[in-house]
Amino acid sequence: MRRLTSENTMNVTPRSGASPVPAACTGGCRFFAKEDAAHQALPSAGPLLRLPRQTTIYERGDAAPFCYKVIEGAVRLSRLLVGGQRQVLEICVPGDAFGIENSDAYSTTAETIGETVLLRCPRVCILHLNDERPELRRAMMDMLSKGLCTAHDHLTMMGHQSAKARVASYLLRFMGDRKSQKGAITIELPVGRQDMADYLGLTIETTCRSLSDLKSAKIIATPNRHQVVVHDPAGLETIATGES
Repeated sequence: MRRLTSENTMNVTPRSGASPVPAACTGGCRFFAKEDAAHQALPSAGPLLRLPRQTTIYERGDAAPFCYKVIEGAVRLSRLLVGGQRQVLEICVPGDAFGIENSDAYSTTAETIGETVLLRCPRVCILHLNDERPELRRAMMDMLSKGLCTAHDHLTMMGHQSAKARVASYLLRFMGDRKSQKGAITIELPVGRQDMADYLGLTIETTCRSLSDLKSAKIIATPNRHQVVVHDPAGLETIATGES
């Protein structure tokens, strides 16, 4: 596993009288912009990070001077449990933000899954914008609310759903607003089976068995390890809600 360089923990407190806004962002805040617009305008330097697969962005307990937003690729947020098992708490995909902490240390470990492009924003910049740009407070609240709703969904899934229902819910998440679309729906999974199992709180054997059950029921097909074709969205939703 690669580790992001020491610049991740450097002091980002601006000099007295200096603006905390990075020079590359003086034309507008990119952290709260729509991801497509942010990506089109990104320079080759500044707050943009291009990281190879399996890079540790930060570890739990590290100083937390930055917040991040995924532009391309995917990032796993995890914790190691007492027994040594890994619990994946979130899979961040394009548009998702992470590393927004209410303390001075990161509460999870963040790692890239494949090649990933991130926006990196100093926390002092976000605090500055919150004071100087009140119109961005709504965007910040929307971002925090999205993360909280995702955490609630994950907690509900872990506490009350069967293995097959968890897998179905996971697939539905990546269908987004295409659930009512007619015909087969192809979704790209950002992670492999082991990361999926760790996120769902299952063994990899149970995860693969649940996928096989969905395939046998003609609800999905799996052309490859990172692609799923949903033939019966309604049936998938029925399983996810436990009505089957």
